[in-house]
Amino acid sequence: MSVTSDLTHWHQCVANLLDSESDSQRIYELLRGAESLVSGNSSMAILYPVDSAPEITHHRLLANEQLSTQVDRYIEGAYLFDPFYRAAVDDEKEGFYLLREVTPDAFSQTEYFRMYYREANLGDEACYLVRGEGGIIASLSIGRASDLGKGRFSTQEVALLKSLLPLAQSVLRKWIRNYASAEHQQETFGKRLEKALENFGSSLLTNRECEVLHMTMRGHSIKSMAEKLDASIDTIKTHRKHIYSKLDVTSQSELFYLFISALRHHTGSDPDPLTSLEK
Repeated sequence: MSVTSDLTHWHQCVANLLDSESDSQRIYELLRGAESLVSGNSSMAILYPVDSAPEITHHRLLANEQLSTQVDRYIEGAYLFDPFYRAAVDDEKEGFYLLREVTPDAFSQTEYFRMYYREANLGDEACYLVRGEGGIIASLSIGRASDLGKGRFSTQEVALLKSLLPLAQSVLRKWIRNYASAEHQQETFGKRLEKALENFGSSLLTNRECEVLHMTMRGHSIKSMAEKLDASIDTIKTHRKHIYSKLDVTSQSELFYLFISALRHHTGSDPDPLTSLEK
């Protein structure tokens, strides 16, 4: 499409957005318009309540993405390793971010990257993050497949997406307010999973080994962990060796699936979800 047709489509989406009476329709129009401006072909809107499971209200998947992986497994617990989610929770970030701005240095070696980026053929992703009162987080993401011949978003495209931030923030804040006012009363799903991740492996590992385990799963390299934990590289390697031995795994992929499996069986009776697999 030409620049003129791109803008015509965008302005029509904005007009539709302003006429919309539901959060779902406003989000749909915003994402549809933003995709057209930067040749995006994948998008998602996610609300992360503090006390319940994430809510994915809009998802446009790439041709080779699967609903069971991109949505179902994500909600079940994989979202805990989403770098945008972690940036909002751990670093209290909000605003506009590119994937490369929020990922640890070895993120491309994680099972999460393999599942949600490499196998999905997702070449780049940008995300708008807003934090609401009480810790609720809302995000809108725009992605582009690697096979479009354009690779990462260009400098001009990034600038264009950044310019949409005020509008994206307005839509997300309204979404959060409406969600909060609805007084959703659900099981404390989010807190339970965060606690499960925090305690994962604690029944078998030392405190420092648990720290190394969690950083490994989130995509930190051995060098990065050594710097953040003020330890030598050899010490981190030794910790990783002990972790793999104690948990009877041989790779990050096996670690990831061990955690997901433990979550599915976790009843909450024991802090470490691994104990549920031993019963």
